[in-house]
Amino acid sequence: MKKILLIFTFFVSLFGYDVKEFVTCKDVENLKPVNITNLFTTNDKKVYAFAYFTNIEKNTLIDFVWEKEVNGIWKLYADIQLPIFAGVRWRTYSNITIRPFFTGKWRVSIVEGNNTIDTKEFNITDTNSSN
Repeated sequence: MKKILLIFTFFVSLFGYDVKEFVTCKDVENLKPVNITNLFTTNDKKVYAFAYFTNIEKNTLIDFVWEKEVNGIWKLYADIQLPIFAGVRWRTYSNITIRPFFTGKWRVSIVEGNNTIDTKEFNITDTNSSN
């Protein structure tokens, strides 16, 4: 257990911040995630990826990388770069608009440089087939 904690501590200090929360949700209001889930339908308007960082040592650019699985291969859909600023905490989010043909398995990752910090997988289903 001590090894895991040491590795985690090293990982956090390597990037100069902690990721306190990273979720997918149906909306963000007042910088808080609303309806946290990993299941969406084509009736939902958007998928949001919400991230909450703490103990940020310096201004940094992070990417929200959105990918869809196609025939077993992850295909890049969007790469959205956003800043996080030095300080005690910073909250940010990115989103994609759901289209009728977006059904399937998806993932969104927080990436800094060439390093993936965290990844959340989610599914979008067709509302006609879910009944």
